[in-house]
Amino acid sequence: MVEQFLKYIHEENLFHSSERILLAVSGGADSMLMLHLFGNAGFQVAVAHCNFGLRGMESDGDEQFVADYCEMHNLAFYVKHFKTQDYALEKGISIEMAARDLRYSWFDGLLVKHGLGLLATAHHQDDVIETFLINLSRGSGIKGLSGIQPKSGRIIRPMLFTNRTEILDYCRRLKINFRTDSSNMDTVYKRNLIRQDILPLLEQVNPAFRKNALKTIGTLHETGVLFQQRMSEVRAFVYSEDDQGAMIHIEKLQTLSPLRTILFELIREFGFQIEQIDDILDSMNRESGRKFFSGDYRLVKDREYLLISSFHQKSGKFYYIDEDCTKIQNPVHLSFEKIERTADFRFSTHLNAVDLDLDRLIFPLILRHWQEGEYFQPLGMKGLKKLSDFFIDEKYSIPDKENAWILASGNQLVWIVGKRLDDRFKITSKTKRILRIRLA
Repeated sequence: MVEQFLKYIHEENLFHSSERILLAVSGGADSMLMLHLFGNAGFQVAVAHCNFGLRGMESDGDEQFVADYCEMHNLAFYVKHFKTQDYALEKGISIEMAARDLRYSWFDGLLVKHGLGLLATAHHQDDVIETFLINLSRGSGIKGLSGIQPKSGRIIRPMLFTNRTEILDYCRRLKINFRTDSSNMDTVYKRNLIRQDILPLLEQVNPAFRKNALKTIGTLHETGVLFQQRMSEVRAFVYSEDDQGAMIHIEKLQTLSPLRTILFELIREFGFQIEQIDDILDSMNRESGRKFFSGDYRLVKDREYLLISSFHQKSGKFYYIDEDCTKIQNPVHLSFEKIERTADFRFSTHLNAVDLDLDRLIFPLILRHWQEGEYFQPLGMKGLKKLSDFFIDEKYSIPDKENAWILASGNQLVWIVGKRLDDRFKITSKTKRILRIRLA
């Protein structure tokens, strides 16, 4: 198996022999064989072990087993204890997802802290098939069905050349000790259910199921490469980003086919699920304002675009500005300058500056988000106008409206920050003192 191991590393160009590799070792057969193969090949390694605290003394026994091995072979050993159940409850995710998030976050830190080149995990061919079936069962794009790749970023998977049966057989023949995780028999976990119950049934349908599944996954991966080339063209046509988020041009998107697949691929990276696609497509032919949410992002159907932005609840906080204030940096950068009116006074021509009649202002001024039902008197108009109508006329998107800041004096709007002054606070022939405000 050592020869197969080295051949696979070479064929997939996983790493250079001079690199120092961090091995993720649980103590199970897969990772202990990987540790053995790296050692026999003479590569430079360090070992990381996660104690998720889910199996009490058994978890501690796994930790001690790996620690003893590393001490015996003079290997750098790093261990971390996690409060996995607490993290899962806090994030509202499964234990499996919690463990994954925790370990990879820690691994990333170890690579940086100790100057290690890459992280090696002991995923093998059975893991590829199980992951394929899990993703297939919950609905997935082509990427989720394309298998676990030999290398992704700083993670390498040098055991993908073999399977669980071969690993166990090799460990027994060479008397490589390993620990058995009792939770691997618990079918409450999806992966265990697939491993224990579903795969054997599929092999009854076709004894060559595993071999054929791996071929199919390989074909899907190659198809995915072609698909991503096409998606690069699609993104250039319909997709753009700015400092507020991503935008997908609706009219252009609707000229493409297959529309459902293309849309899912465009928004999948933001955490949206395939089950949401039909509703989003339906919203594109309806009035603006429909909103869809993933864990961290919001998609809004606006007039011309689907707008995707990081989702944060709109702040209802008020920021008070005293008369002697000269500068604020939160929530926006504003500077304040008092000016005595003289014969040679000139209005600021800067787009992000405004000159106000200081004596008409009531302090403290209030900086806040706009509220439904508010009115103001736009500069140059004699009557009042609903703020919501002003936003419509100015073609504000929904995120633009939510991110707009209002400067108020008492109950009256003074300035839609960076956009429009209220006529009631403008400089007149009677103005003696001026407050100049600049938006950085």
